[in-house]
Amino acid sequence: DLRDVERVWTLWCEMRKRNVKPTSITLGCMVDALVKNGQADEAFDLVQEMKEDACKGILNTVIYSTLLKGFTMARNPDRVQQVYVEMREQGIACNTISYNTMIDVNCRVGRMDRAEELFGDMKTFRVDPDVVTYSTLVKGYCLSGNIEKGFEVLRDMVSTGKHEPDEILYNSLLDGCAKQHRVDEALDLLKDMQAQKVQPSNYTLSIIVKLLGRSRRLN
Repeated sequence: DLRDVERVWTLWCEMRKRNVKPTSITLGCMVDALVKNGQADEAFDLVQEMKEDACKGILNTVIYSTLLKGFTMARNPDRVQQVYVEMREQGIACNTISYNTMIDVNCRVGRMDRAEELFGDMKTFRVDPDVVTYSTLVKGYCLSGNIEKGFEVLRDMVSTGKHEPDEILYNSLLDGCAKQHRVDEALDLLKDMQAQKVQPSNYTLSIIVKLLGRSRRLN
């Protein structure tokens, strides 16, 4: 609600006028309120102001992750990258959620090279990817038509032995197979799902049915 944002700004300005130094929690709440009301740019400007105002020490991963989320919601990968670079410069660590957020926005707009770089950074900085990380990458590659890379991510995930593919990841690959009429690979995936005890959903089965139906028509 915009009235709530106005009220938040009033309280913030009053606090600053009284020379009350904000804490990480105070700034975090302020940034979160702005982001939730579609004002990610204003939230970013506020963080810049804090950097210049001897309040640098209150900036943390949570505050920057909120900014990342705001620019992701706005589908603005350039601003997401700007925040990421700043986090690195400030020595503020990115966690798995931060990386997932950044990978997601790049996958959504087809910037798979950037998503791949971020995934590489996770390994470099010893940030463990989770199932969401792998699923997001697989979906991005399949949407961009590079299903081979999608399968590569699946193999990479399985090789670590830390995570097992879920229904979302399998469905992304099956959808990619369907778009490229790759019947044999789709059926192999279905067998793999059963071997991994991942229950196919109605959506999973609908992909297979459509693919088989199309294959029969072509033959």
